[in-house]
Amino acid sequence: MQVTKRRGRPSKQQNIKPIPSLIDFKNITTLGNLNIDERMLESMPTKSKTVDEFLSHEQGIPCASNIMAIGDPGVGKTTVLLDILSKIEKTGRKCLFISGEMGEKQMFKYTQRFPQFENVKTLFLSNYLEFNTKDVVEQVMDIGFDLILIDSIAEVMGGVRDDNSWDRKTAESWLVENCTNQNKGNNKENKYTSFLLIQQVTKSGEFVGSNKLKHMTDATLEMRRESERDGGGTYMEFTKNRNGNVSQRLSFHLANRTLTYGQIAGRGSC
Repeated sequence: MQVTKRRGRPSKQQNIKPIPSLIDFKNITTLGNLNIDERMLESMPTKSKTVDEFLSHEQGIPCASNIMAIGDPGVGKTTVLLDILSKIEKTGRKCLFISGEMGEKQMFKYTQRFPQFENVKTLFLSNYLEFNTKDVVEQVMDIGFDLILIDSIAEVMGGVRDDNSWDRKTAESWLVENCTNQNKGNNKENKYTSFLLIQQVTKSGEFVGSNKLKHMTDATLEMRRESERDGGGTYMEFTKNRNGNVSQRLSFHLANRTLTYGQIAGRGSC
């Protein structure tokens, strides 16, 4: 007798359930027994009292932490974060700027305007186009730095996606994994690396990325420009900060060759 094959969705008996992983929960511990290296509890001050108080309760950027910076195009994200990076580098910390947006010529002109950036160690991704972006970023991170500024993570992840035929989710997971490993000191110098991560925003000013990226960061720093009615000034404000205050504004002003900061103020005044 001929058997007629059924069409449509397979029966429940045909659905194969994944075999659950065998998980070893030996890492469950009491909070009192957490073993944290004292170097992870240090902070990296800029030596600018106003800026350091704004960044965290510990006065500066905490070691092994990640700060995501978003904001309006042209508001000054790169300039402000490079200024913070250069100030911290002058204190003896080992810092790196990974530039995925600007090449050598643009940064040369930029440094002429802001001479304080001239000693910042910089990796231009445009100089390594013959290599896989994934390998370039992983290997430079493995050198070991106290603080790394990436401008922007969209450009880095875009290069990684193109070079490896990955989707956005896979590229984001790769970035999160690498930042987390560096936070834990998994590099040649066992430095508990912190990151300043510049990210793009939508036309409405919203964060571009998944919740995985949001949860990986200890703080979200927004840089905005006031409306002309409110004065047209520029300011930065933490909307999330596990190590410091939120909803406080610090104004900043770019003029000619100088970058100046105002006073910390509550939301609604700057």
